[in-house]
Amino acid sequence: RGFDRWYGFHGNAMDHFPPELFENSVEAHPDKTGGYHLSEDLIDHGIQYIQDHLATAPDNPFFMYLAFGACHFPFHAPAEYITRHKGRYDQGWDELRRERFGRQHELGIIPDHAKLAPRNEGVPDWDSLSQTERRIAVRGQEVYAAFLEHTDDQLQRLVNFLAVEGQLDDTIVLVLSDNGAAVSGQPLGTLDLRRSAYIDRESTQHLAKYLDQMGTEDSQCEYAPGWAQASNTPLKWYKGDTYGGGTRSPLIVRWPNGQLPASQLSGQYHHVIDVVPSLLEMIDGALPETVNGQPPLPVQGSSFAYAFDHPAAPTSKTIQYFETSGDRAIWVEGWKAVVRHRSGTSFEDDVWELYHTDADFSETADLAGTEPDRLKRMIALWHVEAERYDVLPMSDDLLGMYKKSLPPPRARYVFYPGMTRLDRLSAPDIYHYDSRIIAHVELSGGRAEGVILASGDGSMGYELYMKNGFLVFSYVYTRGRVYTLKSRRRITPGKHALGLSIEKTGQHSAQATLLVNGKAIGALDMPKMWPVYAPNSGVRCGENRGAPISKGYSGPFAFNQRLIRVVVDVDLPPRSRSPGLNRLPRRS
Repeated sequence: RGFDRWYGFHGNAMDHFPPELFENSVEAHPDKTGGYHLSEDLIDHGIQYIQDHLATAPDNPFFMYLAFGACHFPFHAPAEYITRHKGRYDQGWDELRRERFGRQHELGIIPDHAKLAPRNEGVPDWDSLSQTERRIAVRGQEVYAAFLEHTDDQLQRLVNFLAVEGQLDDTIVLVLSDNGAAVSGQPLGTLDLRRSAYIDRESTQHLAKYLDQMGTEDSQCEYAPGWAQASNTPLKWYKGDTYGGGTRSPLIVRWPNGQLPASQLSGQYHHVIDVVPSLLEMIDGALPETVNGQPPLPVQGSSFAYAFDHPAAPTSKTIQYFETSGDRAIWVEGWKAVVRHRSGTSFEDDVWELYHTDADFSETADLAGTEPDRLKRMIALWHVEAERYDVLPMSDDLLGMYKKSLPPPRARYVFYPGMTRLDRLSAPDIYHYDSRIIAHVELSGGRAEGVILASGDGSMGYELYMKNGFLVFSYVYTRGRVYTLKSRRRITPGKHALGLSIEKTGQHSAQATLLVNGKAIGALDMPKMWPVYAPNSGVRCGENRGAPISKGYSGPFAFNQRLIRVVVDVDLPPRSRSPGLNRLPRRS
């Protein structure tokens, strides 16, 4: 339905120290020096937007949706916050879960009948870990806690601003999470999640050696699965699953002028799709009859506003389906059917489970064997809801589904200095195919410096640039393995075609050759390569105001000579090409 103004990032796994940002439909480049952090920047812009509104239309209500990148992977927190949590979690995840479970009962935020779910498969017993393993695991939770505390402090800045301006008590404030805690790291956590997920596992020795880097700009870290289950106490499984551990999240609502009682707990079962109808009821609002001349999209969900006045009232919602990456569930009047799908296997082979969640909050007693008829009816209801809301056909290949919405790859790309960045999944594929990058430049004098073409970030990416008159190519396989090729001589003044060719030598390897006016001036073997899928930064030309890649320079490092264009040719097979493009001649 759109917003009047927008500031933020695309994707999810955003680097919080050098993020790639946009304002409305154009790139944004805030000053990232002096201890920059994305969460602070988002709050600064949120406050500025509200200030602008109060200055121009103070009698009109406003709606602001503030979407943090915290506390999603990668975990990035200021150093002073990490220091505050040193030693706080030395007791381990098993004891932490027991402590939190007891506190949840004391506070009344889980029902009396709730049980502590068993430790998830793949989570080691804390007592079985060595001292080194515990030290590694604890660091990940310390960083996560620091990340969360830092986020809370930013929210407090927003609340303080609203209070000072006299807006707080008449503003409905909702704080909610999108899902349960995530797990995608190794048993002890990870320093560089992309490396451990796509390349090789990080050894205990490697993690111990670089432990202090976790949470810093030189990491893409995430905590261990044991901490994720502790975050989901008392539930089982994680984000991406349709059990309680993946789908149950708290909702905090504050509105003094709406007579909402303070510190009241309500346990009715609702879903995020119920937020919009709830807000409309709370403000006695309604959707406009038309939006841009068309009837508005129907509002799904049902209001939970009744729960504020009647916290003990039975849940008014009757049914809710779930589906994510092939995992499915359906909740019907206090019962829940759920299945955990294994990617790449047949959906028909999945085994459904059944829980009476009104009496089994943590989904610990599977009743599929004793209530087969109920389970059969609920599975049939899931298919009705899935058909109704256009879930079918299902797919467990999220990246593949995303790629289907992209334009087809091209055999030729032409980039110009100062252009808007190109999304990394629409970028030239120099990993799978032979390719050639040629920059048409005019060097007029002085030492040529600056970025010619850059793609990716410091965890994966490549760049072609000039420094002190030399031509340089760098390819980042991991943060610890960067291939660099530099011309032996400075490039003379004049018009030149500068660049390189990349010739595949194996499925994951290639040879890079620097070229000046078609002549090879140096070669480099790259025995390890992988696709540049870093969501942090797409392709940039003529400068790099995005994330650092090789760290061979300080950004933005704009090209100080005349850069006319950069042409990238990719030797795609015929069926992969966009229509109308001729096949490039094969190169020796």
